[in-house]
Amino acid sequence: MRRLVLALMLPATCLSIQAEQTGRISGKVVNKEGKPIPGAKVNLKRTDRNWSKDLFPDKSGNYLQVGLEPKEFHLTVSAEGYVDYKEEIKIPLADVLLKNVTLLTPAEARTQAVASGAVQVVPEDPGAALDAEGRDAFNMAIPLYNDGKYEEALPHVQKAYKTLVEAKEKLKDEKAKADLAPEILKIERVLGLCIAQAGTKKEEGEVFLIKALERNPKDERVIVGLIEINKAKGDKVAEQKYAAILETLQGPNPDVIYNKGVEAFNAGKTKEAKTQFLKALEADPKYAEAHYLLAMVEFGENNLHGTKVHLEKYLEIAPSGKNASTAKEMLKDPSLKKIR
Repeated sequence: MRRLVLALMLPATCLSIQAEQTGRISGKVVNKEGKPIPGAKVNLKRTDRNWSKDLFPDKSGNYLQVGLEPKEFHLTVSAEGYVDYKEEIKIPLADVLLKNVTLLTPAEARTQAVASGAVQVVPEDPGAALDAEGRDAFNMAIPLYNDGKYEEALPHVQKAYKTLVEAKEKLKDEKAKADLAPEILKIERVLGLCIAQAGTKKEEGEVFLIKALERNPKDERVIVGLIEINKAKGDKVAEQKYAAILETLQGPNPDVIYNKGVEAFNAGKTKEAKTQFLKALEADPKYAEAHYLLAMVEFGENNLHGTKVHLEKYLEIAPSGKNASTAKEMLKDPSLKKIR
């Protein structure tokens, strides 16, 4: 009996011993005001071998990683619009390392460096305040933009872009000016996308998105924005050009093709509609609505076999679809029932 009790206790003991072989790290990432930073990232990288992991704080800024070996790590905390925080840390054995991090904007970091005596005090740069103001405006826009609230984000992005362009012209610190240039390009892209989605004059975003596409010809989000802008302008040629670019990157989009077919069908261009519906089904053979409208086209052309095939396919894919009752009634027609 004693041996049995020992055997039953052994796994728990082993688990306890194993658990003591690791440690963990936890903490919070905030800005100077103590608020969590959307999009912040914590990276842990072993100093002794090629291993790293990215952690993403929650909405409150908290992060946690368990099961870490008691080794030395490079800790890097980063977020768009902020200076990276870097430190070499040692994970304790069977314990937690608490590491709270406050990220600073470039302007805040320079101010802190001057206050601490880490850098020599120089005459005030007339562009520094504008730099800080513009970055703060963009930081306010980021969570709204990420949540798809483009109309709310737009005024903040507009302010950020205008202020930072002015800051770049007035900055005397050449390094700060060089650091600011790529940030302006990022904001320029976001500005174009916000205007495309929420601007009252969508065409005003086109120049920003064209520049962004030149920098990255595979930026699908920018291409979608240009499609929206040219659709609003009524420029079919440009809309189709960007749609073709997007299709090359993504492959055929059955929704886009189907919508073209619907436009042709409603305009009475049945041959063109049929071509588009067949293309949509090549991209997605289970596109129920394409089967239904193709059946309507076939019926209009008195192709009863094709009508029956596509009605049956529609019901097979969408037995409770919005056109199911109509399809069932049509199939009851004697002229279709006798078709084999």
